[in-house]
Amino acid sequence: MTASRRPGGMYVRESGSPGSPAILFIHGAGQSSREWCGHMARLPGFHCLAPDLPGHGESNHLPLPSRERLVDDLATLIQTRVPSGRAHVVGISWGAFLAHVLLRRHADRVDRVVSDGTPIAWPRLVGPLAIGLYTVITPFLHTRPVLALYQDIVDAEDLRLVSRRAYWRCVMQCNAGLSAATEALCPTLLVAGEKESYVRPPDAVLAALMPHAEAWYAPGVGHCWQRKEPDVHIRMVEAWCTGHDLPTELRREPAPEAEAVERMRRKVAAAT
Repeated sequence: MTASRRPGGMYVRESGSPGSPAILFIHGAGQSSREWCGHMARLPGFHCLAPDLPGHGESNHLPLPSRERLVDDLATLIQTRVPSGRAHVVGISWGAFLAHVLLRRHADRVDRVVSDGTPIAWPRLVGPLAIGLYTVITPFLHTRPVLALYQDIVDAEDLRLVSRRAYWRCVMQCNAGLSAATEALCPTLLVAGEKESYVRPPDAVLAALMPHAEAWYAPGVGHCWQRKEPDVHIRMVEAWCTGHDLPTELRREPAPEAEAVERMRRKVAAAT
């Protein structure tokens, strides 16, 4: 595994051989590319790229740009480092949100997508409540109580490194409106932990709207479940990126009601 700095000055972990099928891994808010080291070690047949996004990890000195500028930099990373100019994209939480923006702006750079644990459409009042909660937490982000609060979803070392300003901007980006690429033709896996009740219904609805999307969940786990069940998560990523059956541990989301699909369709139309 090697490391270097690429478009936008971001630190990038890299493994595998250029020319192999590529995967771009996008970490969540407060995390870093270290979140994907286990995946990269278990996927030697892929050319893996995992950046530390601005304000995070070894890129914590960089200011976090707009979500559009950031995904443009990610698209440039794919273009310059992958011979074919295309990559599978795997994102978790805020990283999954960015994967949808990337899919909307640069679908020509994307093969298949795994979107894990991001609410494409926040339920009413949940978004404002989340902003209020993180407004209170962010000034104390590096303190022991907050590190303990986040211990199941973020590595403490990563959280100590993240810029408070960048973390706050991540929250604001995720609450800045719909990012659904409903017309994208890329096969897209929308997945969440069973306990992510605010993510799963929108996933099921979005899967009904996208041409080639499926919605699944991992039983018994919550947000950032790749930390609890890394083996299942790695096998899921490999299966989706190779077009094989998903691990039997996963469950398909039930089909949404037609009314819910129509409501989402109207929201997406209003946001575009």
